Amino acid sequence: MQRYFASIINNKVILNKDDIFHLTKVMRAKNGDNIEVVDEKQNVYLAFIKNTNPLLIEIQEPILKNSELPTSVTLFFGLAKSDKIEFVIQKTTELGASKIVLFQGKRSVVKFDNNDFDRKLPRYMSIAKEAAEQCHREKIPSIEFEKSIEGVKKHLCELNLFAYELNAGETNNFENYLKENHQSISVIIGPEGGFDEKEANFLVNNGFKTISLGKRILRCETAAVYALSVIAFNLEK
Repeated sequence: MQRYFASIINNKVILNKDDIFHLTKVMRAKNGDNIEVVDEKQNVYLAFIKNTNPLLIEIQEPILKNSELPTSVTLFFGLAKSDKIEFVIQKTTELGASKIVLFQGKRSVVKFDNNDFDRKLPRYMSIAKEAAEQCHREKIPSIEFEKSIEGVKKHLCELNLFAYELNAGETNNFENYLKENHQSISVIIGPEGGFDEKEANFLVNNGFKTISLGKRILRCETAAVYALSVIAFNLEK
């Protein structure tokens, strides 16, 4: 069943124009069809399409199923080429990330500033919204930007993990950290060129625990998906 993030006013569902187009033209919804709706407070409802022209959708009953991870997970991701950033946003949203923080790494091939990020953010949020709807989440992750690795200090979690390419090897330490109970977890993935020595030292000095993602050196986008997959798997055991 299709899920949409929407506003609910007086038991009526208010979709944005893109979602109206998707529901009526792409999904070819008919009178009598049901959809799922998530409101601003992350409440989920079963809704009934009373009329398609003009569109009228009414709430029927709450849905109590919760598909969110039991722990808040933040992904720090070094700036990469645009298609890689969009891929990472989509896939880590599906895997349950609560927040995605893009940062300008010293070895990032791509360079942009706050104004560039502001222009790109609507596109990024659209990708995250569609991914969250597709996988039936109750939350769309927030997406933020830091112009240097030092900015990640504003977003630190209870457990902060550092996937360092020079640490390739056994993954026991990654698994062991996830056996402990934490209110929030972050993992940081470098850009295509990886981390330089000063960045690595900065992270360790600020409480990040170095982990390995295996014996192979992964592409940055693969590493992000791998790390989130391992975290989600362990949290939902």
